Amino acid sequence: MRMHILKFIGSVFVSTALISSFATSCENTQAQSKEPKQPKVPRSTSLLRSKCVNSGIGNVRKEDLDVSIGKAVYTSQFYLGPGYSSASLTCNIKPENPRTLVFQTLNLGFGMRDNDVKSPGAEVRVYLDGRLAESRAVVPTQQALLSVDVSNASNIAIEAVCASSTLYCDRVYFFTAALQPQIPIPQTTNLAPAPTNASPTPIDLSPPTRTNVSPKPK
Repeated sequence: MRMHILKFIGSVFVSTALISSFATSCENTQAQSKEPKQPKVPRSTSLLRSKCVNSGIGNVRKEDLDVSIGKAVYTSQFYLGPGYSSASLTCNIKPENPRTLVFQTLNLGFGMRDNDVKSPGAEVRVYLDGRLAESRAVVPTQQALLSVDVSNASNIAIEAVCASSTLYCDRVYFFTAALQPQIPIPQTTNLAPAPTNASPTPIDLSPPTRTNVSPKPK
């Protein structure tokens, strides 16, 4: 008889523990579901994945190549060889397809190699729909970074112009050419307190009323 009682008590204890664990799990699930979902940050896209064409006099080539700039190694995605004049690359980042991503920023990283110390410098210019947006001058052993807002642009042109009209300019190597899509704005829910029709109870601030009590006769 005693063994049956102990088994019954044990089964009740296990059932209670399982119910408590299930209730806690449900509460955690409900709490997580109430938390607002954070928007996913879209990944950047290489500019070279767009429709790009050679639009200058000089040499343009897409090539993954390790180069030394400022005593550091960078992997170049493409280069512009201005030579005695200039070289440029033009890309269409907004095709007619309405489902195409809308890009916010173009990030560029570029420079001239340590090997080309005898070369004149070059000026890198960025055009948005034919208008000059940014420019940066570089010389051999030097790298530079540019960040350009392209949210309202359909076409991007990157041009490298030789700083000398008589000397030959070596290549400008681009190790970063990334388009960053627009980050979606998270939707927030404003939870205003529910209005109440009950008016607050007034507080009586009048002085207490005196009570005239006649003394008892002795």
